[in-house]
Amino acid sequence: MNGGAFLRRAGALALLLSAGAAQAAATHYWPPRDLDVRPQVKTHVMPEYPKELPSGVRGRVVLDVFVSITGLVDRVRVVRAEPVGRFEQSAVKAFSGARYTPGMRKGKPAPSRMRIEVTFGD
Repeated sequence: MNGGAFLRRAGALALLLSAGAAQAAATHYWPPRDLDVRPQVKTHVMPEYPKELPSGVRGRVVLDVFVSITGLVDRVRVVRAEPVGRFEQSAVKAFSGARYTPGMRKGKPAPSRMRIEVTFGD
């Protein structure tokens, strides 16, 4: 493949990826109150306590988890954290890899949003 063909393919791939990201951002995720059946976690989720923190430090992270119609996590957003900057990365990493049964709306799988609170420490 010559350089021009490679650049055209790379450009087409970049356009395809950005279109997919824009579509995911435009997806409407239903809150639990608008679902007939809420998503249910299929995998055990246990965020790791950050190694750089001394034991005994307590914290809380509130997340919005956006679940696709296949039960995969599309994205995780931190709503709030106490203390800020300590536990967010661990919580996001743990819930990004979780698998769910999809939420159901009117008898069909529906993209859904779940709010989850994670506590760290004793």
